Amino acid sequence: MSLTGEQIEHDLRQAAFTQNHLAFRSLNQQMWQIPLIAMTLTGGLWFGVLRVEGQLFFQTALLTLAALGNLSLVVVLQRLRFVMGEYLAWLESNYPPGFVKAEGNGWCNRPHVVRTAFQGMLCFTAVISIGLLAMTLKKVDLRSIFEPDDGDAAAAYYERHATHLADGYEALTVEAAHPSLARIVETEFAGRTLRVLDVGAGTGRDAAWFAGRGHEVVAVEPSRAMRTVAKRLHAGLAIDWLDDKLPALSQVHARGEKFDLIVLSAVWMHVRPEDRQNALQSLTSLLDSGGMLYLTLRLGPAEPERGIFKVSLDGFKKDTAALNLQTEELETQVDLLGRSHIQWQALRIGVP
Repeated sequence: MSLTGEQIEHDLRQAAFTQNHLAFRSLNQQMWQIPLIAMTLTGGLWFGVLRVEGQLFFQTALLTLAALGNLSLVVVLQRLRFVMGEYLAWLESNYPPGFVKAEGNGWCNRPHVVRTAFQGMLCFTAVISIGLLAMTLKKVDLRSIFEPDDGDAAAAYYERHATHLADGYEALTVEAAHPSLARIVETEFAGRTLRVLDVGAGTGRDAAWFAGRGHEVVAVEPSRAMRTVAKRLHAGLAIDWLDDKLPALSQVHARGEKFDLIVLSAVWMHVRPEDRQNALQSLTSLLDSGGMLYLTLRLGPAEPERGIFKVSLDGFKKDTAALNLQTEELETQVDLLGRSHIQWQALRIGVP
């Protein structure tokens, strides 16, 4: 039995109706999945920001991606709803009696209210991401990162990683990091209130150890981010913080003070080789009679991206001998942060 033209037309329209109806349902399901996609995307990226705390570039990238991702979904929703509207118009025109418009008088029953609500939520989330990004950038001195003073890679590195580095530094006790120093202070200097200068004080672990024992402490740290972390971690302790650095230590010298003990923990490798003798002269001139300079040498490869220069024990001894300084070797330790290619040599320097 052959089909008439009217039957063929009917079958084609029915097939088109069924196909368009299925396509509309698929688009509708996709639109309702977008909030779930947005929550997964944003939540994952925000969690990632917490996991890389202190790593500015990664935090910036993740928060930027979160904001752009949500704004992109706003555009996707706009396009999806437009295509769905075209399908609805076609379905209505082809079968008006069976089409449900579902239009109401209240604001929540108007057309496109679902799309608008989703888009509003996505825009709000994007604004939060942008706000978090601004707060993250505000915590650091961007000028010191993108325009570091005299090409000081070390300062830029500590600005970027201050919070992250604090976890490792503060996990170590002074007794573990500097056993000889702790022993000397508690035996040779027992009963005395020392005037202590901590140069390159970092997160303030060593400075806080001295201050907590009643000593007078001046802490020098050129990284603003590190000083901020240190002041937060050791709030309430009598530590006088200065923004200064080797080799000149101009602000320290301007105070006209002398110190019983000067500490340089993990600092010497950041001093340029050509500046080291001047740095030693600058430091030892700040020692009071009978005073002591304690420092640790990082024995390991140079890392130019972190402003770390090669250090050797023999080279350091040549510098101290040239200045007629007395050098005593203390303990040699493996790296307590687990870096197998690095060792630390503790030294005691005295002025004859």
